[in-house]
Amino acid sequence: MYKLKDVAEILGVSDRTVERYLKSYFSMEKGAYQVSEKMLEVLKSEYLESESNTVVEEFTKEEYQEFHKRLSEYPFLKEHAEFLLKHLEYYRKSMSSKERQMELLLLAITNKKFIEE
Repeated sequence: MYKLKDVAEILGVSDRTVERYLKSYFSMEKGAYQVSEKMLEVLKSEYLESESNTVVEEFTKEEYQEFHKRLSEYPFLKEHAEFLLKHLEYYRKSMSSKERQMELLLLAITNKKFIEE
């Protein structure tokens, strides 16, 4: 919380200017607060944003149909992705094995040339 004087110093204006600005947001009348439209929007954005992480977004009919189509395809695509990952791992191991075989062949050829010379 800031005092009126602190806010005025931060903004580089007079205390009176800050006071007038605050009065544009709310006022006291007969012991009750009256809140301006600007203040209501500030309160809504602060309160509603912090209280809810839910985002509501409307779909057009076409967007909803596309979403529904993709949603129904998800299990198949997930299964296909898992299948591809298994095959990728298999080919990775296969290539590693072939690299090792090539290294052994090159070593054998090098040793044979060394023995012949």
